[in-house]
Amino acid sequence: MDKLTIKDIELNLSSLSGWVFDNNKISVTYTLNSFMEVMSFVNLISDKSEQINHHPKIIIDFKTVEFNLVTHSIGGVSKLDFQLANFIHETYDELFTPDF
Repeated sequence: MDKLTIKDIELNLSSLSGWVFDNNKISVTYTLNSFMEVMSFVNLISDKSEQINHHPKIIIDFKTVEFNLVTHSIGGVSKLDFQLANFIHETYDELFTPDF
C-alpha cells in the first residue's frame, strides 16, 4: 500500500465535507442528536472497519464523535483511509444528520 501525496490527499478531501488533513492523518468530528445515536454510528463504522481490516482512532464525547484515520504501516494516509472515510461520510449523511 502506497502513501498518498499531499496533492492526492487534498483532491480526495474535496469530496468529504468537514474532513481535514493535519498531523499526517485525516479526521472529522460529527455531532449527533444523542449519545445512543453516536454509539449506533460507531458500531456501524466498527463493523466496516473489521471487514476491511482498517481501524480508526475513535473519540466519543457524549453527542460528538471524532474519527482519525492513518495507515500506520506506511506512516501516512493511503487509499484505504479514504475508503473508510467515504464510508463514514456516506453513513453519517444517510442515517445520522442531526435535526438541530
